[in-house]
Amino acid sequence: MLVTYDGIVIGRREIGENSCFIDILTDEQGVIEATAHGAKKINSNLLSSAALFSYSTFCLNKNKLRYTVNSAKPKFGFHELGSDIVKLALASYFAQAVKYCTPSEQVQSESSRDSVVRFFAIALYETLHAGENGRSLAAVKSAFELRYSSMLGFAPDLVACDNCGQYECERGMYFLPRKGMLLCKDCLNPEYDGHVLLYPETLFAMRCAVFSPPERCFKFSVSGAAEKQLSAITEDYFLYRTERTFTALEYFKGLAL
Repeated sequence: MLVTYDGIVIGRREIGENSCFIDILTDEQGVIEATAHGAKKINSNLLSSAALFSYSTFCLNKNKLRYTVNSAKPKFGFHELGSDIVKLALASYFAQAVKYCTPSEQVQSESSRDSVVRFFAIALYETLHAGENGRSLAAVKSAFELRYSSMLGFAPDLVACDNCGQYECERGMYFLPRKGMLLCKDCLNPEYDGHVLLYPETLFAMRCAVFSPPERCFKFSVSGAAEKQLSAITEDYFLYRTERTFTALEYFKGLAL
């Protein structure tokens, strides 16, 4: 049976001299493992489409639970990420996160607000062009972590103070990472563990990442102390919700220091 999906290659494992297994992120079936025969041959029509981070339309031959790439038509490539080791490390972290958290060969919910393939493509694009557009890799990382947490069903409540409903408070707004909610200074119980007094820039960035359309959720700029605070909050929040760590994240942090 032949099936056709738009997808992005998020993982690749070599088989012998000419072939490879590829993990394809799709909206319809989550993550699919497919065999790409002859993909490493210089004259193969799969050479580009089977490369890591290739965004293509894949025609797959499905035999029981196995997929084989019949043909593929490239839509967009992010191969330039390979020329910058720091950007490649961040993109690899995103790929590990999506591969771990997206169900394998499972129909995705039609009620999902965002296309995970489109979101992942936007994240790769923003990573590739970070620094050119006034946004840092740290900001891109934070936007990915918070928005993807929301897509997984772990959206923090950033609309207003959870108790009194204030959108802003002159005395400050606090974020409670373990509860995923905001409290204003007037409503905060000092006994709450881990509460963080947010810089206004941090709160703006967090709201942008969660509530904006996918193509706008990376469109904010933070710097200095606010950037460091945002990075620490979103990373802690994402890792706590997914209940794991990622080797590519640790590698990225080692390079980015």
